[in-house]
Amino acid sequence: MLDKTPKILVGLWTDTVNYRGIKEVGNGPGAMSNLQLTPYLNVDRPQLQHSSVTLRASLTVDSSNGVACAASARLWECLLENHRLPYLLLRVADMRMTLGSKVTALTLYEELQTMLGAPQLARWIAHSRSSILAEAERQMFNYKNDLSLGLSPSQRWRSTAEKDTFPYCKLQSAHIDVIRQWQNMHPPKDIMAKCLNLHCLETNVIEGTVQFDPSDTARLVEVGFYNQAELVDLGNPIGGAALSEIFTSLESDPLNLTVETICRLHAEFMQTSRVLYIDTVSGSRLSYLNIGITRQVSRCNVTATSREQGVKIQFCPYDEVEADLITFCKRFNELVRQADMDPFASAAWISHVFLTIHPFEASFSLY
Repeated sequence: MLDKTPKILVGLWTDTVNYRGIKEVGNGPGAMSNLQLTPYLNVDRPQLQHSSVTLRASLTVDSSNGVACAASARLWECLLENHRLPYLLLRVADMRMTLGSKVTALTLYEELQTMLGAPQLARWIAHSRSSILAEAERQMFNYKNDLSLGLSPSQRWRSTAEKDTFPYCKLQSAHIDVIRQWQNMHPPKDIMAKCLNLHCLETNVIEGTVQFDPSDTARLVEVGFYNQAELVDLGNPIGGAALSEIFTSLESDPLNLTVETICRLHAEFMQTSRVLYIDTVSGSRLSYLNIGITRQVSRCNVTATSREQGVKIQFCPYDEVEADLITFCKRFNELVRQADMDPFASAAWISHVFLTIHPFEASFSLY
């Protein structure tokens, strides 16, 4: 059953839009103010009276349909990325606040206040900021010091990015020659695209999400993920924006990984996971995930628990995430530039260190 959250959120989709406000403060003259788009009206077609072709009907969802509410929320978030309109700022801020992302909601309220200059809103923001940040500080102190949280002594966080030594596995000259031969067999983009397709499939198998039979796996590795109705060039595996970003990064010489690149990739990978309707032990609910920003920005701590082994793992406290991530990027760039380093040993070190930082609220398949 849905809790009261969707009923609150339904205001995001069904409240009367302040079109006048949008017109006056929108991105450009009359932004979104002409709801019928009359300059582009095709007068030759029949005039349709169906409610489904109206703006209000298009933006309205059933508050009892959690999946539809989540999809609608993702749409509003995407709109806000490119259109910093007061209406969108207010509604998305309300949605984030309701779903528990109070720090990032506060940022949107403050941006809205710079546009509106409303004294009542300014007073509310000042009061809310004080209480929200105080609660974040209290949670941080408990995360670091409260023994009652049940964190396993052996699993308390330490800075692996700073303290863990590089792997000692080195390649012999014959192994380096083999790697170069593989690299020269096909253009790097083709090889890397297929490698990432396989990585995606194998990661989902490990996580227990989905597993394909061998013939389907082989085809997905070769051609990628595509619409079956479209013709596919077997020599050009299809990738999205995130994969294109990875290819571009790999082409730089020397390779230079930065915190900004990691955040940009996270935002691309997690676009469809920003708002989800999920099942939990206490029932179904809407959940919100900040994407493209570190836990230090959203002021969020995370843990992982293995009930079978009775282990609770602590990750990097949020106030140290970005410093540790900077150190990770520096050492990553140093490691991958060593021509004689075993690539499998490098991958193990990189995965282990990145995981212990856990820079984002939720993981993606590179973890």
